[in-house]
Amino acid sequence: MTASNNRLLGLICLILTATPVAISQPLSDKNHTLHTIPIEEAQLRAHLTFLSSDNLKGRDTGTAEYEIAANYVASHFEQFGMRPAGDNSSWFQSVPFIRSKLNPGSVQFTIHEENEQSHLTYQDDFFMLPSAISQQDNVRGELVFVGYGIVSKELHLDDYAGLNVQDKIVVILGGRPAALANDFGAHVSSIGEKVRLAVRQGAKGVIFVDTPAEQKTNTYQRYRLFASKPLLRWKSQSGIVSEDYPELKGLAYITVDAGRKLFKSAGHILDDTFETMARGHIPAGFDLGIEVSLKRKSSHEKVTSSNVVGLVEGSDPTLMNEYIVFTSHLDHLGVDADGAVYNGALDNAAGIAIMLETARRFSNLAKPKRSILFVAVTAEEAGLLGSDYFARFPTVPLQSMVANLNIDMPLIMYPFADIVAFGGQHSTISDSLEAALEPLGLKLSPDPMPELSLFTRSDHYSFVKMGLPSVHLSPGFASRDPSINGHDLFGMFLKRHYHQPTDEASLPIDYSAGANFVKVAFSIGTILGNSPSRPRWRTDSNFGRLFSK
Repeated sequence: MTASNNRLLGLICLILTATPVAISQPLSDKNHTLHTIPIEEAQLRAHLTFLSSDNLKGRDTGTAEYEIAANYVASHFEQFGMRPAGDNSSWFQSVPFIRSKLNPGSVQFTIHEENEQSHLTYQDDFFMLPSAISQQDNVRGELVFVGYGIVSKELHLDDYAGLNVQDKIVVILGGRPAALANDFGAHVSSIGEKVRLAVRQGAKGVIFVDTPAEQKTNTYQRYRLFASKPLLRWKSQSGIVSEDYPELKGLAYITVDAGRKLFKSAGHILDDTFETMARGHIPAGFDLGIEVSLKRKSSHEKVTSSNVVGLVEGSDPTLMNEYIVFTSHLDHLGVDADGAVYNGALDNAAGIAIMLETARRFSNLAKPKRSILFVAVTAEEAGLLGSDYFARFPTVPLQSMVANLNIDMPLIMYPFADIVAFGGQHSTISDSLEAALEPLGLKLSPDPMPELSLFTRSDHYSFVKMGLPSVHLSPGFASRDPSINGHDLFGMFLKRHYHQPTDEASLPIDYSAGANFVKVAFSIGTILGNSPSRPRWRTDSNFGRLFSK
């Protein structure tokens, strides 16, 4: 054992002796009902306070502090009497990552016209992502504008129709048409999906252009900040790298003004395209008739992080081989260059705390017929990577997983009176959830913010893409306290604390609301666990049509 491992083990031991409330012995009476087992708010507080403490330095993926958090979760699973369900009958599923860094001095974006060439300025005009596959890329190619770059037979859209992009560089508008302001529109218009389609169509490079609509949400600035950090991608044992393609030799994102310059060099006016978009029409693609070259150098480092996987076995000899999967992400954003700690109290120490106490309940009550799998996933903040790896390489047979219930950033700051199940309308999980909420005096509400596309922004989405009915559970905006406006409180959190160092345990967190959320999670898990039939996709769900097998 190395010196660093000794230090890690010592800190873990200190943690476990310092949090006696959170690891109290399991209750022995298995005959208690849902409402007679107390949920100690102190246990939720202990979990959240520890996981979001400065000592854990923001739980960034690949750090020793993240592994301390992972061991914390595993130790509680063990205390609850659960079974390990990770690799080789351990508590952990090891996820191998490639951490890629871009060499800023190597980056070039050159526009080639007939008799001259011009350059865009890195960061001011464009940014690039590093490659997780190659160390050096230098690609030159003809440009083809492909509109939004969307192809979907479900929506009867094909922005590549009539265009030849083989061995060319495609120019794609950021965002999506206003008509696609829904869950499925968020899926088909995501950057990852657009890049995948471009590669499938034969493109060797991709350039995204910011738009006036995207400018309103500072999309370019947000993406540029993300791109300034090392890029994580998992790498499977067979050598597959997530969301990266050997055929793709260049990937850039340019500002609106840089887009205007690019189109002008080709003899076109980008604002004409923007006017077409403003009228609600989808712009048609065309050859731009000029070439660009993109250059970059990338360095690579191998990193390993773990999903934590625990199992409560079902009671039915047949259905125990099927699994309801709870997920919640354990990672956060770490420490910035100035030393500020991004503690991630509500995002997502709160979700892990609620999942832990839900696991405690299932461990100490009469078991449902199906087994319940609890997965604390890594690298959510890096792009849903830990859940994507688990969904693609699960530690149980893929077809044995019945449903995914995800808990991410539950805003437990007020006595909520409703629950939102993002994506619930796509499957019969919503029917079970309504039945679970009724005895708790809660109602099921629709997505109050469809414009934020939350259905595609958390770990349940990884399971959706593998064909599994899934929802993201969250407190709604209705409050039992008429003096509290849940919508305004959520907006305040997003503006002041979301992905900021101020998301910490000192916020006015309502642990009684957290305890009620545990009841919700336990109730829906129990109903799904005992149901004679699996949840199914609704016949009108495009996700079901696209992904169900």
